[in-house]
Amino acid sequence: MNPLDKLTYDELSLYTNSFSESKCIGHFQFGKFYRAKFNCPDRERHFVVKIWETGYNVLRLADEVILLRHEMMLNHPSMVQMYGFCADGEHLGVMYEFQASDSVYNLIAKDSFTWLQRIKVALGIASLLKFLHTGYLRYLPLIVRNLDAAHILLDEYGYPRLCDFSMATGGILPDRTVHKNDHVNGCYSHIDPYAGKKGKYSDKQDVFAYGVILLGLITKKVYTEEDRQAQLPFVHEWAQREHIANESGSVRKATRRSLVHESLTKDPDFDSADGAEITTMAMECINVCDYERPTMKQVLRSLLTLPVVKQHAPFLRVNKLLHPHKNGL
Repeated sequence: MNPLDKLTYDELSLYTNSFSESKCIGHFQFGKFYRAKFNCPDRERHFVVKIWETGYNVLRLADEVILLRHEMMLNHPSMVQMYGFCADGEHLGVMYEFQASDSVYNLIAKDSFTWLQRIKVALGIASLLKFLHTGYLRYLPLIVRNLDAAHILLDEYGYPRLCDFSMATGGILPDRTVHKNDHVNGCYSHIDPYAGKKGKYSDKQDVFAYGVILLGLITKKVYTEEDRQAQLPFVHEWAQREHIANESGSVRKATRRSLVHESLTKDPDFDSADGAEITTMAMECINVCDYERPTMKQVLRSLLTLPVVKQHAPFLRVNKLLHPHKNGL
């Protein structure tokens, strides 16, 4: 395990062209992501710079450094590789080494984001959450707590990387499942409204947030600031109403049970069996009763039965996702 580079804020500014808006990928819960690069003697290296801008983040930075330099976390294909960090006075940030194309949040509503690309995201993040939730050896399961489509960046090959662990608890980190005075409960529109006592967390809150992301992927819906100002329903609220309406219809065909956007059903890689199955899975993840939600192990198992996954297993790196320990974990 190589030591992390300690970077200055001036270096991060240099790599991102003074944090130019043209380099900005998007927002995460506490700040922004930027594309960065610099030239080495042998090649051009690409990075993502994450800068915390709001909140008290010293401990969040420390937790990410601890988490992402641990040997257990180095080789899962949906984990980011941390190159270095910045704790330069009030300026806090990290650098991840990969070339980012865009965030899932930015891509969800776009027609160019294909069915197979969406399944690639769903599968990769499900595999990562299953790995984090399982717990290894003496470690507790790790709960992410702030899953959001905006926190998932795609690399140059379209594979997902989860890029924020600012609220993670358990695993190799201290157990913070009970924070009586913590007013931050997760990411807006992804927060589990059915959670029990405020401040009490379990892996079922991650399952709920994953369900919201999955619904976004199949319905092409994200919750925007304009939606918030107009007081429109969250994606999961809209989905629950639509699903109930479909289930109560007189014709109970698979196409009626599916919430997959009509444009995606015309994708050449879409199978009619995919729609109903993945919709059912997403609805189970956002179940009102958290104890009735599936585990991420069960979600991953269900995803693997989809025709699109069976037909494109090598492209989706199914074997690598199922056996991350063979890559050093």
